[in-house]
Amino acid sequence: MRVIIVEDEKSAIKNMVALLQEIDPNITVIASLQTISEATKWITNNPSPELAFFDIQLADGLSFEIFKKTLVEFPIIFTTAYNEYALRAFKVNSIDYLLKPIKKQELVFAINKYKKINEDLVLKNENFIAIMKTLNIEIKQSYKKTILVKKFDGLIPIQTSSFAYFIIENGIVYGYSYDKEKFVIDETLDQLERQLSSSDFFRANRQFIVSRNSIKEAQNYFNKGFSLKLNPSQNEIILISKAKVSLFKDWLGQ
Repeated sequence: MRVIIVEDEKSAIKNMVALLQEIDPNITVIASLQTISEATKWITNNPSPELAFFDIQLADGLSFEIFKKTLVEFPIIFTTAYNEYALRAFKVNSIDYLLKPIKKQELVFAINKYKKINEDLVLKNENFIAIMKTLNIEIKQSYKKTILVKKFDGLIPIQTSSFAYFIIENGIVYGYSYDKEKFVIDETLDQLERQLSSSDFFRANRQFIVSRNSIKEAQNYFNKGFSLKLNPSQNEIILISKAKVSLFKDWLGQ
């Protein structure tokens, strides 16, 4: 499991890492972030972790500010020395709310709670797909055939089939063509995901949408996820989380 820690006390970070390793050696802390600005920048520019631990009171304010500055699409376990923020915590992506000092038993309970919720969501998705296939039901929808891209002082239409993948970099969405051209797209990834054919494009994570024809290989990654090799190649590591692996395999095998 890939997790991040948002905490401004180094001793608290060290203690949390030690507890997590003691509870489950497969948990990997991929980033520890000490301020709102640092956390916002990391979340904006990296694939989502599977779980995060947010201290509520940071040196530069309350961690709730992070939700106002960037899109947070992963579950969170909040930690704090005070209990007056519980209601606000459960209004966002909260799995649990732990009071400091963190007790191992309570941390184990919170992690197991996350795992149970995650397993239930994956199972529901898989069951829905299986039912649709069994009933031979096809949802018909009109998808984009062309995308308008910015070029010089105007816009030009490009066939969606010409795009290998879409990526968000520093808040800007770009489309990469099979001809290795890079275009600015005047839409969000969420908008594109709804408008593109789900049989031709897959939302790999919060940063990438990939075309079926661009995928050269899906390699095993940490905690039973996948990393993708694309054509044309991409410098960023493109991850498919464990929660999305079954959906991805069904999609790729169609």
